[in-house]
Amino acid sequence: MIFFWFRPAQMIVPDVTGVSVDRAKQILQNAGLKVGQIHGEGLVQFTVPQEKSKVRKGRAINLFCEESRRLVVPNLVGAPRETAEAILQSMGFKVRIVQMPFKGTDGRVMGIYPPAGTELKRNEEVSILIDVGEPGRD
Repeated sequence: MIFFWFRPAQMIVPDVTGVSVDRAKQILQNAGLKVGQIHGEGLVQFTVPQEKSKVRKGRAINLFCEESRRLVVPNLVGAPRETAEAILQSMGFKVRIVQMPFKGTDGRVMGIYPPAGTELKRNEEVSILIDVGEPGRD
């Protein structure tokens, strides 16, 4: 009796570090591999599985790029100014404070622009409208 051991074709993951996502897709597809998840945008920083790894033909390769794609503006209406500012800065946004006299609790966020749920890139600006107290009171 003769047994044949069938092994799927193995490929070497090409090095796509430092190239654009579009170029990395072409290189991987030309090598007989698929593109899996793409994390971030800009130039590719590394892949999983990493370059020079042996993988099955047709395997999906995940790309990890320079910067995250988009950050979602959180709903901070009603939060204290300091809290809202700290949260936005920790997420990577630039914060612009707009103060407006209004009846209500002083120092709270009354509005946010762009609105909550908007997707922005890191270092883009988010404006928060802050209640600074009743109009006409000094």
